[in-house]
Amino acid sequence: MRGTMGSTPLSVGMILRRGAAMGPHAKLVGVTPAGRTWQTWPGLASRARRVAAALPALGVRPGDRVGTFAWNGLRHLELFYGVPIAGAVLQPLNVRLHADQIAWIAGHADDKVIFVEASLTARLAEIRPKLSGVERYVVLPDGTEPHPDFADAVGYEELLDGVADDEPPEVDEWSAACLCYTGGTTGRPKGVAYSHRSITLHAMSGLFVDSFAVRERDVVLPLTPLFHATSWGLPYAAALAGAGLVLAGSDTSPPAILRLIREERVTVAAGVPTFWLAVDQLEPAADDLASLDRILCGGSAIPLELIQRYHRRGVRMQQGWGMTEMSPSGNLTLVRGHLEGRPEAERLALHATQGVTTAGVELRVVDPAGEVLPHDGVATGEIEVRGPWITSEYYEPDDDANTARFHDGWLRTGDVGTVDTDGYLHLLDRTKDLIKSGGEWISSIELENHLMDHDGVAQAMVIAVPHPVWGERPAALVVRQPGAETTADELREHVRTRVASWWVPDLVEFVEALPTTATGKFDKRTARARWQQRLAAEFTLAGN
Repeated sequence: MRGTMGSTPLSVGMILRRGAAMGPHAKLVGVTPAGRTWQTWPGLASRARRVAAALPALGVRPGDRVGTFAWNGLRHLELFYGVPIAGAVLQPLNVRLHADQIAWIAGHADDKVIFVEASLTARLAEIRPKLSGVERYVVLPDGTEPHPDFADAVGYEELLDGVADDEPPEVDEWSAACLCYTGGTTGRPKGVAYSHRSITLHAMSGLFVDSFAVRERDVVLPLTPLFHATSWGLPYAAALAGAGLVLAGSDTSPPAILRLIREERVTVAAGVPTFWLAVDQLEPAADDLASLDRILCGGSAIPLELIQRYHRRGVRMQQGWGMTEMSPSGNLTLVRGHLEGRPEAERLALHATQGVTTAGVELRVVDPAGEVLPHDGVATGEIEVRGPWITSEYYEPDDDANTARFHDGWLRTGDVGTVDTDGYLHLLDRTKDLIKSGGEWISSIELENHLMDHDGVAQAMVIAVPHPVWGERPAALVVRQPGAETTADELREHVRTRVASWWVPDLVEFVEALPTTATGKFDKRTARARWQQRLAAEFTLAGN
């Protein structure tokens, strides 16, 4: 016997129709070099349908990949809906990547058409000769003049001019809607195809009260670029809720974002910890954050001291955990009901963990032999996950990545950690970032958190440095707070009070800035290439 079910597919089209029905009064704001523009969900739905109707004129057929090269903005949002509802596959290119990586991704994805913002055409002009598979370009107006090399491109408004906004035919919910690529910090980026079904389920999870909890009354500001895992799915979740949405464009400097939060009355903002550290250093006025209820933070660990400082401003900072392969959300911090009576300091400390799994995601800890370990807060191993919006394979891999990462329906995340008896995930490190000293493991993440809890530290990164006796030792790369005169000995003593003595970094290097990836995460691969050997030489010279 089979149960009955509805005939409406879970699709991006369904999300868009819901937004149009629920959000006629919600304000969608986009920022361009020419200033702010605004729209409503019904207005955006009409524009997205016109995009879908116009794509065949560019030679785009169902299943074709359509690239975008743009910042967060309303026209980019139109493409995030218009391309999938036409049955084509959206492929957002990361504008922050190296030119060779961008060209490689566009070629690997076989992008047929690329929509590019006028202000970014000069950047794309550098690599256009390498994009031999791209047949047409469409320029999105943003108040600037496009590069001369794009004089032959189609104008976006010209493309949509006179096109009807008829509802397109519904698509198969299992078909691909979006093709996102991983950061590529350990080799070539890998493609992850999100289906209409997975995008919809992931967006629905963003409305769960114990997840992102996006509500109709919210104004959502995703600072993570749309080209990074669809900005954590928030633009889709906002449509399902009928919530307001603010897209900040290319200027994501702390002063500009504080102004947006204040003037657009943002209630939910999302971004990486490095950004919120920079905002904190500005010591924002009370009215700058008066409307802000919570910050969704992911990409790297949040220092507990930062969580406490935002709490004193009346803003709840919640840590999320996930990855591109997970669409990308899996966990988020909250204070479970039976823990509400704990002291405030203990409740805040829960937000420094990687949280509990969102309904729909299954998570387990396994040892090197693949044995499943108990959730007791002690057993440590690699984190594996599975769920309806977690991919089961990469898009056309050219290596054995699928075999290495996927097995029996589970994704090997590469993260090492433990899960306590209350269900909170505590990450110790990435498998590639753990430091093995004298046969024992040291967590670089934990050391970074302790360092950044020091008042004189703005940012910290810990890397492994080869050692002639111990194999590896931890070295700390530290950016001081403006005006601070913090010393290496002071930081080592600060850490010594919190960890075993053999964990204390032997070397502390003060630097002007730490390298970051194209999505704002700390880039340890680049840091190791830049500092590792020189720091290792200090051990050799000292005769240690």
